[in-house]
Amino acid sequence: MEKSYKIESDGSISITFNFKPEGSMLEQEEQIAAALSEAGRLASELSLKSFDTGGESIIVNNEKLSSRGEEKKTTKPPGVE
Repeated sequence: MEKSYKIESDGSISITFNFKPEGSMLEQEEQIAAALSEAGRLASELSLKSFDTGGESIIVNNEKLSSRGEEKKTTKPPGVE
């Protein structure tokens, strides 16, 4: 399954997936569900990056807050064990 994304000049995000439906109807539905789940994960990742400060400290309510940088985290989509 190929995926690509583009961040438009107005800030909107276009996500494209290409997959070849194969197998039974159930298998095809699972492929579609996996693609949609991945699209949601990618959209969330790109949206959250807009809140990133790039590593520099920020001041909120006269309190200096700093980041430890990006941390590797993994999550499981619904239905995956």
